[in-house]
Amino acid sequence: MRPTILLVGLGGLGSVILELLCRERGLEARIVVATRRAGRGLARCNLARLGALAQGFAPDVSFLPLDLEDGDSVAGLVQQLSPDLLLSTATMQTWWLPDLLPPGPAAAIRSAGFGVWLPVHLSLTLKLMRALRAGGYVGLTLTAPFPDAINCVLGRLGLAPTCGVGNLDEIVPKVRWLAARQLGVPLASVRVLLVAHHALERYALAPPGRGPAGEVPPYFLRVEYDGEDVTEALLADELLLSPYPVSGGPPSHFLTAGSTVRLLRALLAKEETLLHAPGPHGLPGGYPVIAGRGQLRLAPIEGLSPEEAVSINERSHRFDGIERIEPDGTVVFVPESADVLRRELGYDCPRLHPDEAAGRAEELSARFRAYAARHGVDLP
Repeated sequence: MRPTILLVGLGGLGSVILELLCRERGLEARIVVATRRAGRGLARCNLARLGALAQGFAPDVSFLPLDLEDGDSVAGLVQQLSPDLLLSTATMQTWWLPDLLPPGPAAAIRSAGFGVWLPVHLSLTLKLMRALRAGGYVGLTLTAPFPDAINCVLGRLGLAPTCGVGNLDEIVPKVRWLAARQLGVPLASVRVLLVAHHALERYALAPPGRGPAGEVPPYFLRVEYDGEDVTEALLADELLLSPYPVSGGPPSHFLTAGSTVRLLRALLAKEETLLHAPGPHGLPGGYPVIAGRGQLRLAPIEGLSPEEAVSINERSHRFDGIERIEPDGTVVFVPESADVLRRELGYDCPRLHPDEAAGRAEELSARFRAYAARHGVDLP
């Protein structure tokens, strides 16, 4: 029987994931897309279908309207479809909007770190997970918005998804490729094990001379060639942090989408695969994982306990502007990061309880749009 994949959210990232799924060779799955804007959602599904057909694929893709603000409707739809895997990319604000500001204001906002935007990414994901629990859904759940921190918040509430997508898994291909090239060996013979937080991406995928200054977030890295540890011989830390410019904004969705589709396929496969994923089962940051047979678990790492791996990522939160996540899911922001938004936007939020996420998200988004308008930018 073919599995059913439910894709919730059809913004920039969700649209690219849909296009790749419709062109994924050998993926015998039913793809159902659900978003709030019915006209746009149906048109995007039709476009993806035609594009795939033109390329020689014949995907089974359909559309259903869904508003995440209506928890009963979400629970009902999931009960109706019984998807094997649900992937949500829904968020109240795309991550790259600050890049549209003039250089000065953009630099000021970026200095706060990514974590201060947590409310706009948490709000809809929290509503989704509560609706899924109410509807009795027990299938695989993948979430895209800032899973390194948000899945940790959800885990404190007993609402953890299976895992997130992207982030540290977007760094691993760089290290594998550079290592294989330096060793002069086939890429398939190189294995990378990385424990790292979303915050490390700014250091690992930076153009020459434009990476963040100062202390680097903690991480664990091992590179193996045919099962032999070659981390030190390769100077793998230098490979990880070497300049590697990539396109930002919407073009980067293809990197995240490629990682996401590979993870999705692995989870639905009958055999197990070593991958990397952020926020597995509510843990902070990202880890090597073993995915397959409808399950996901942490991969064992010789010389590094699961507790040590979690500690690495908990200490990395502050590099994204988060001081800590408390047992009840309250997020305490780094004071200097909170001060940036207070000074620039007039937004005062030193700490956030999950139940405040929706209201804070609306306030933050409105204040940011007003800030952009004052600097001559009409945000999409």
